[in-house]
Amino acid sequence: MKRTKILILITLIIFIFAIIGSYMVLHHKVAHKTAIITQDNKTLYTIDLDDVKEPYTLKIYGENNLWNCILVEPGQIRIESASCPDMLCVKQGAISNGKLPIVCLPNHVQIKIVDTEEETEIDAQVY
Repeated sequence: MKRTKILILITLIIFIFAIIGSYMVLHHKVAHKTAIITQDNKTLYTIDLDDVKEPYTLKIYGENNLWNCILVEPGQIRIESASCPDMLCVKQGAISNGKLPIVCLPNHVQIKIVDTEEETEIDAQVY
């Protein structure tokens, strides 16, 4: 009987933490949206999405004639078309917050949105 009560209590605690965590992730807002486009861990573009007034496209070329056409719009960014075989990066759609990045593995391209107004703190220092 005690064991059952303890299991119910543990399950209830886990459930409550799951709800709180889900709420925090789903309602995460980025105050100042900056898109960072990288290829092979090199930053190609840093775009302030709050300053974009008119949509425009960027084309990124990689190895083996691979390319990505990126559509930058006010407040959001997406890969409009690509030469990769599976088109997962195109199917992901537009992003407008920092929850998930867009990644094109064949062309080694990553697009992520960060909040540039957050304070940057040093977590560790290595000598």
